[in-house]
Amino acid sequence: MSDKSKDFFTILKSQTFLCLIKADKIKIAELNAAIALLIKCNIDFDVFFTAGTNRKDPEAILTVYINPNTNIDFKFEFDRF
Repeated sequence: MSDKSKDFFTILKSQTFLCLIKADKIKIAELNAAIALLIKCNIDFDVFFTAGTNRKDPEAILTVYINPNTNIDFKFEFDRF
């Protein structure tokens, strides 16, 4: 895994990521747009999804690997489907 910090910080400032970071709840399409940017920039990432329950909204954790020693986790809650 190479150092992708320059590429990552460029897309982190994109409208797509800024909207995700500021949102209380997100839509699936918004997360998919962020994933598409990461793929386009060849940045390693993982996504973990937890289904919602009667008491808790569905959520996803997006882990972005910037270099071998650094990763950033984003936790998103979805609007109810």
